[in-house]
Amino acid sequence: MQEKEYEILNYLKNQTSWITASSIADNLNFSIRSVKSYIASINANYPNLIFSSRKGYFIHDKERLFDLLNAKDSQIPQSSKSRQAYILKLLLFRQQTKNLDELADELCISPATLANEISKIKKELLDFDLVFKIKNNCAFIEGPEKNKKKMISHLIYNDIRDNFSLDPLQTYFPSLDLKLIKKVVTSKVLKNHYFINDFSLTNFILHLAIIMQRSIDNPASLEASDSLNNAYCIDQQISGLLDEILDDLKNYYNVCFNCDEYYNLALILTTSIVNENMTQLSYPQLNKIVGSETCNLMSLIQSRVKDALNIDLNNPNFMMRFSLHLHNVLMRLKNKINLRNPQFATIKNTYPYIYDVSVFIANIIARETKHTVSEDEIAYISLHIGVLIEEQKALRNKVKTIILCPYNSARLGLAKKIQDTFEDSIILSKVVASADELEDLSDYDFLISTIDVNKCITVPVIVIKNYLDNKDIINIAAEIEKIKLARLRNILEKKLKFIFKKELFFYNPGLSSKEDVIDRLSEALYKYGYVDSRFREKIYERENISPSAYLNIAIPHPLEMSASSTAIAVSIHPAPIIWNENKVNVVFMLAIKEEDRMLFRDIFDFVTEIVLNKIYLQSLLKAKTYDDFINFLVAFA
Repeated sequence: MQEKEYEILNYLKNQTSWITASSIADNLNFSIRSVKSYIASINANYPNLIFSSRKGYFIHDKERLFDLLNAKDSQIPQSSKSRQAYILKLLLFRQQTKNLDELADELCISPATLANEISKIKKELLDFDLVFKIKNNCAFIEGPEKNKKKMISHLIYNDIRDNFSLDPLQTYFPSLDLKLIKKVVTSKVLKNHYFINDFSLTNFILHLAIIMQRSIDNPASLEASDSLNNAYCIDQQISGLLDEILDDLKNYYNVCFNCDEYYNLALILTTSIVNENMTQLSYPQLNKIVGSETCNLMSLIQSRVKDALNIDLNNPNFMMRFSLHLHNVLMRLKNKINLRNPQFATIKNTYPYIYDVSVFIANIIARETKHTVSEDEIAYISLHIGVLIEEQKALRNKVKTIILCPYNSARLGLAKKIQDTFEDSIILSKVVASADELEDLSDYDFLISTIDVNKCITVPVIVIKNYLDNKDIINIAAEIEKIKLARLRNILEKKLKFIFKKELFFYNPGLSSKEDVIDRLSEALYKYGYVDSRFREKIYERENISPSAYLNIAIPHPLEMSASSTAIAVSIHPAPIIWNENKVNVVFMLAIKEEDRMLFRDIFDFVTEIVLNKIYLQSLLKAKTYDDFINFLVAFA
């Protein structure tokens, strides 16, 4: 079976409902024709494994699927990448020294091909300060034990990042029962009144299992301690918790942990758990616990996000949650601990605006601490920012309502019923008893009344019965949606005509790379006076932190909003260009003036909504002229 066929099976194993060929193609960067061809090939070799219908594809027999995927490990690797993984697993996981002739025979390749694979492996090992050695025609990997464990963790994560859970992890640790280890860890964590989320728990178990498996396979690997600068003082409570976990595990496995392994596990545990009592404190109390460095950085983030993006982070619940998270982030950065986030790609592609705000925050952290913030950490920041922004967005999207009801006996009951029925859609500003009271009120979107209103009212009026029947509910709901739609259309139409310029529109401009597009669009923005000469440099600065491609669009922009005038340069590419890991059809380069920073989020949301809808995207790709482009956007709005 081909590697791409395995990719399709790995993708389908995580689906709980029918999935279309188009969705599979988008997520795996295949063509739809290739997806159908690979699935036909799979079913030819394994009849009725993948069911098909008008709804798409689905695998019912998951047990058969897992048997097939697990059997892959015993097959001869066919691709260059899978051969490299095989060699690394052999030399690192199993700590073997391997004769090169035997290795070439095992892989069914020539010595020359093996030499080529080893050359690629050597380059990968450099990132972990490890060296591929050959002595007496036998290969082995040399380097500090802690670096070997770090690379093992990296290899495992890359192998199972789409399903970062215990079941796929278990295949790497034949001598251990990971569910038993999880039970031990969680029971001790709860007993000591700590909280740990699922990703952090799995990450800790992975590091723990690597140490234990290597201790079982090769006890000598733990005899000597690597020289570490154990600068961070481990809290006594954390040490006590870790002692309980390790002592319990020693009842099940004959393993030992040297001082450095103990220290590293304690650090990972410290940066992964939160004391349950902390979540019940107020923000001022929390300041005393997380320390001045975290508090000062939190204050700086709050200030800069407000100034640059007009997002108010001053929410007590958010400040408390994020301060605890930030405290752990700083510890991880100082101690070079990488906490993987298997949802990174999903978060980035599904919530590009939230992810971009998180990139801005990560850049503040990086500048203040002089540490690089990984994309995994950015994705964790996104989870916190996303909750806050969605709460604020829900509030902004609500429709302000006034109720007019002259009857005392019905007024409060009616107001409560309307509030309960439409709590996600309205803000009940006031309940009045007389139409005369409306003269002094202006800040509302529509009026719900139990009587006819003879006064001149500039907002929509819905007349209902005193007891609110189903027909009234339907009418109110329809009016709410009408107001929301009109509000969105008015805002976007004004903004679209303001920010998209004819001289900055490029259809199929004949550019072949990400760099070509960035250079062309930034040059056009500079030529027409929207930005200064350093704009392109600022674009690359942002791209170096995290590429701005989201699925098949890219939205390059500087970290700071410093344009002379607000404008968006657009290039449309019917044949996609490669943008790091993505294939991009549409590029929106944002040049936002400081005073127009409120536009930033609306642009992100609007552009993302268009491109995530394949019908809209296909229509957009046919907009060959500026006028066609504007007409499409206005119609969509």
